[in-house]
Amino acid sequence: MKIINISIDLDFELLFYPSFALPLLDVHRDKVRKRWGNCAGLVIEKNNDKIKLYHSRTECLEYAEEILGLWSLPKRIASNVSRRYRDFVERLVEKYEWFGIATSSQDDVEIFSSILLSKNTNFHTNVVRWIRNMLERYGYVSALLNIDMREISEYIGKSYQIYELMYVLRIYMKLRDNILSLNDAYLLKKLLLGIKGVGLKVFNAYMLFVKKNTFYAPIDRNLVNFLKRFELTSNIVVEIPRKDLCKKYICNSCVLKYTCSYYRFQEAFKELSGWIQTIAYVYNKTRCSKALCSTCILKDLCRERKI
Repeated sequence: MKIINISIDLDFELLFYPSFALPLLDVHRDKVRKRWGNCAGLVIEKNNDKIKLYHSRTECLEYAEEILGLWSLPKRIASNVSRRYRDFVERLVEKYEWFGIATSSQDDVEIFSSILLSKNTNFHTNVVRWIRNMLERYGYVSALLNIDMREISEYIGKSYQIYELMYVLRIYMKLRDNILSLNDAYLLKKLLLGIKGVGLKVFNAYMLFVKKNTFYAPIDRNLVNFLKRFELTSNIVVEIPRKDLCKKYICNSCVLKYTCSYYRFQEAFKELSGWIQTIAYVYNKTRCSKALCSTCILKDLCRERKI
């Protein structure tokens, strides 16, 4: 057993809500259990400002800090944000200082699959169910590569996302050792974007949740809507990144960088980019409503406020 001190405000259900590691976990108000993958059987219990960790292996007690997102708490990196956005960020950090990027990078195949499956579908309704069905039936996601598609269709689903996963995963497993050993983001980007079906959102989410690089963040619908909501950040949103240019250039050398939403976002928030994207997802899904508008910490900055 290991005990660590945490913020009393830490909320398990909210913390894991935006995490691609969610399918691997059983999450309750004060208790989390890792059911599958690396350090399966790990139990995390919260009691006020203390967390108790239970596992037979010491390395899994240490690994729990990654699962809890403690490696990416915002106060460590918020000072690097562009001065223009400092007040905006400080409000979010004050509210969510306990909120890190909850992940499980040692389960790269499952995390990658979770990211890939989330394209154009509901993550909590479909992706979590698909991944858990795979793990309950076969033990690990890569086992599906040895299973007949008719069986997969019967027991997992017939969605096009599942069929695409089978194609992409086969290539990923061939490249996996190289991908995991690469630290050069440009070479890694060329390798991953070279796989048909892997776009910029998948790449950026992979960098954040597997490579644990907080400079990266998927420019998805939730983030765009969040940024547009505020006068201060609406100017960040211009053109969406282009895969052909992203494969060819590093951001600083790209011919269209000044009109690219991703470049502008990363320039604004630096190492906090991945954290801001995560908070944007949580905010859009759980906070932005007429009923909660009056208590929002950003209401005076919001162009869509209902009060």
